[in-house]
Amino acid sequence: MRADPEKVRQILLNLLTNAAKFTAPDGEISLSCDIDEQLVRIAVHDTGRGIAAHQLARVFDPFVQVDRQLTPQSQQGVGLGLAISRDLAHGMGPRRSRRRSVPGKGSTFTLTLPKG
Repeated sequence: MRADPEKVRQILLNLLTNAAKFTAPDGEISLSCDIDEQLVRIAVHDTGRGIAAHQLARVFDPFVQVDRQLTPQSQQGVGLGLAISRDLAHGMGPRRSRRRSVPGKGSTFTLTLPKG
């Protein structure tokens, strides 16, 4: 793929850290990669608590933590991981990212990059 390896590594670290933070010990986290003729899609999926549709658009805003009161204090951050990930992805040029989430069932965040 055409991308900065350090930026991709940081994005994936942020996505996987969030997945681990919001998924119960008996839940599942997966990392997958799909490649076609033009694109590489990297997805992080978890079976965590999910995000309500009306809050999903806000998760990339700096300092936003959805349902902060449901997160143990020891796991709370400052709400910058997804904002930084979005900015890193945009810094590599026009990239498409996708997010899906269903409360109580989990979330999937997908980063799409051009094939090299």
